[in-house]
Amino acid sequence: MLISENARWDKENKFDRIMDEYLTNLHYDKPITVRQCIQSLQNIIPYKEHLHSIIADKLMAVDILSVKETMRKSILTDILQVLAMIRKYRTKDEIKSYIFTALGGGLLDKKSVKKIETMMQ
Repeated sequence: MLISENARWDKENKFDRIMDEYLTNLHYDKPITVRQCIQSLQNIIPYKEHLHSIIADKLMAVDILSVKETMRKSILTDILQVLAMIRKYRTKDEIKSYIFTALGGGLLDKKSVKKIETMMQ
């Protein structure tokens, strides 16, 4: 989380060298660590536009069904929030498709769907 907070000052792009290792936390066995990793990406997105595509691909590769059932909705919501944020910078068909599939997939409640739809506008 500290790394993500420092992304705004990373003018030498040092984060680029550790990004793959950083994103391994998306597949950590503890769901809270996965959530913290996803949420921290919101601090990185505004300052690392050149990494958006890679981050989006890694997020869309997270196997939601392998996550503890009680945490699936939260993790999916976190992923969708970051993807919606990336989508404001650049539109990629895969991101749009992933978001709309997730919104209609039945895992999210109406409140979560509304929140993501609002972010998409």
